[in-house]
Amino acid sequence: MGSYWRFSMNRLLLLINTVKYLKWQQIYFRLVRKCVKPKITDNFDGPAPLRPDNWEHFTLYEDKIDKDFNVCFLNHSKQLDLPADWNNVSCSKLWLYNLHYFEDLLSHKAEEKRDLHRQLLTTWVDENPVGYGNGWEPYPMSLRVTNILKAWFGGLDLDDNLFKSVHSQISFLSNDLEKHLLGNHYFVNLKALFFAGVIFNNHRWSQIAEKGLLAEIPEQILQDGANFELSPMYHSLILVDMLDMFNLCKAYPNSVSYRLAALLSDNIPKMLAFMVSMKHPCGGLSFFNDSADGIAPPPSIIEEYAKKLGFPPKNLELEVSQIIDNRYSGYFCAIARNCKLLFDASPVGPDYIPGHGHADTLSFELSIGTERVIVNSGTSEYGLSKRRFHQRRTRSHNTIEVDNNDSSQVWSGFRVAKRARVIERRSALNLDKSIILKAAHDGYKSTFGGCTHSRELHFDGESLVVDDELQGHFREAKSRFYFHPKLKVSLEGSALTVTGNAFTLKSDLTGKKASLFDAAWHPEFGVDLPNKGLLINMLSNKERTSFVWTKVANT
Repeated sequence: MGSYWRFSMNRLLLLINTVKYLKWQQIYFRLVRKCVKPKITDNFDGPAPLRPDNWEHFTLYEDKIDKDFNVCFLNHSKQLDLPADWNNVSCSKLWLYNLHYFEDLLSHKAEEKRDLHRQLLTTWVDENPVGYGNGWEPYPMSLRVTNILKAWFGGLDLDDNLFKSVHSQISFLSNDLEKHLLGNHYFVNLKALFFAGVIFNNHRWSQIAEKGLLAEIPEQILQDGANFELSPMYHSLILVDMLDMFNLCKAYPNSVSYRLAALLSDNIPKMLAFMVSMKHPCGGLSFFNDSADGIAPPPSIIEEYAKKLGFPPKNLELEVSQIIDNRYSGYFCAIARNCKLLFDASPVGPDYIPGHGHADTLSFELSIGTERVIVNSGTSEYGLSKRRFHQRRTRSHNTIEVDNNDSSQVWSGFRVAKRARVIERRSALNLDKSIILKAAHDGYKSTFGGCTHSRELHFDGESLVVDDELQGHFREAKSRFYFHPKLKVSLEGSALTVTGNAFTLKSDLTGKKASLFDAAWHPEFGVDLPNKGLLINMLSNKERTSFVWTKVANT
């Protein structure tokens, strides 16, 4: 009875510490959605809209479907069995969402598959009755409708039946906006309404979209250009959305307010700069919070699209020692001698929507040259699985775990209760071009005690010194460092050696309780690559770990 009572109380506290951060409208619209069902309220009377002359068409994705209806989403392939697969319960929810996105309409070989695409779209209309199944949920509907309209801009012919279906889907969406979630879901709802409102000359849709976007862009795009959900992956997705909407403004200059067009134009350069600061020299995303490759277009593709629209990105000079302090999002970027260090001194995410946050406060990633060296776990799946929970935990990141607790209380698939707060952050570029990054958080503090974690990184492009300090009461603490799967990692006695193609890194662990362990890296959804992790059990409240490397010529 006592254990059940404690479990119930802990569960109640978890819920309280989660719900108390929600905005009132999130709670209100959750209730509304239970009572009011969306429906189609606009009729399509024709004629079909006309294509604009000056849309800058740009393909974004690798092929996702072939002529034999073999598809691959999230690294899971199968031959489509329609109509069953539209709502196949044996597939993950996210896989089914991807099926309904129709991103292949914007694949690099889309022009060769236009007949296939029209066939698939017609099949979707015939086999997905209004309001039923995954395809009529607002998020996949928003992505699909926008992709259809962009493909039409690029030359895909749509008959009256398909235009009528798109019109009906947007009408339904206009009465089913995800105001109970907000964040990136609500953003893409508004984007879809914006596209359809302009193209179909529907003033109600346009007004809803513009009013929402004028509020959401300043809310979701921080002053340093970061998307407020603090995931490099979602930042890339939202950046593409911003570019698409700017593209639409150029194609329909008389149908969009100057205020919205200016807001897009002002924010896109900042967003590009943030993406450049947070990508690794190899061109890949950094894996803070929910991030993985293969969901958003890679940074190089986004940069090409931006350049085509008149926003040439400014690449960083990797041979010049410098610090980029993205202080509104909290991320530090440090560069020295063609090496790059990324440091998470950020909150877990916006208080009212931290669902894509991980308990990774004060974690970091390191690249030496173009090789990724110290890496976070990445993300391989969503949902309620143990693997999903493990990937969000502190122990899956390059930071300190105290008393087997997480720095932020991640739970379920997309929930966070008590969160770490960054209570100090600063940086310095010294005269000798060495760099110091420092931050501290209170995630392990509680009403009855606990401790704060302070971390100071000393970086000069040839070495990295990690100084950790815990202030307060704790029983045990563990420091972890994860290495990229392609590296050769060995620990002989107290000597750690990590070997890449063009460098050798060493660490003297004398006097430390250190060991290597087997782990997994998840660079994409559905991908698990074995790698090595270094575990150091802290023997006092302070721990210094030093890494020194030398670069060698490629053989």
